[in-house]
Amino acid sequence: MRLGGKYLTEIDLHEAGFKQLGRNVRVHERASIYGVENVSLGDHARIDDFSIIIATGEVIIGRHVSIPNFCFVGGKYGVVMEDFVTLAPGVKIFSSSDDYSGEFLTGPTLPQRFTGGRQGRVTLRRHVILGAGSVVLPGCTLQQGAAVGALSLVTADLESWGVYAGVPVRRLKDRKRELLQQAADVDKLEGR
Repeated sequence: MRLGGKYLTEIDLHEAGFKQLGRNVRVHERASIYGVENVSLGDHARIDDFSIIIATGEVIIGRHVSIPNFCFVGGKYGVVMEDFVTLAPGVKIFSSSDDYSGEFLTGPTLPQRFTGGRQGRVTLRRHVILGAGSVVLPGCTLQQGAAVGALSLVTADLESWGVYAGVPVRRLKDRKRELLQQAADVDKLEGR
C-alpha cells in the first residue's frame, strides 16, 4: 500500500535541471513537469501530485506559491506567479488556446501558421488566490491581491484587491489587505 507518495529529495530537485531552484521547495513525485529547464521555483514553492506544468515557454513560480492537486499550467507563452500566490485544486492556467471558429486548424502538433487562437503571458501578482476549478485564459494579468472564486472563468485583466467570481468573472467586492502585514512578517523572518 502506498499512502500519498512522497516529495522529491533536494538531490532529485537539483538533478532535475530547473532553471532556478529556491530553498525548501517541495515537488511531489507524481507531479508532471515538462520543460523543467524553463521553470524557476522560488523559496518554499510547493507542487503537489497530479499537477501538470508544460513549460515550453518560461514559467516563474515565486516564493510561498502553492500548486495543489490536479492543477494545469500551460506556459507556452509564459506564466508568472509572484510571491504568495495560491491555487486551489483543479485550477487551469493557459497562455495559449485554440481557435474554435473553424478558420484555423487546432492542436499543439501543428506549425503555428496553421493555428489561430489566443496567446499571451499570464501574470498572477503577489497575493492572488484562485478558487477550485477556476480557469485563466491567455494574456491575463491578475493584479496584486485579486481573489477569484471557485469555478470562475478569467478572460481579461483583473484589478487589485478585488473579489471576483462568475463565468466570466465580475468584481463582487473589495478584498481586505490585512494579510500584507503578515506577509511583511514572513519576509522579515526570512531576512528579506
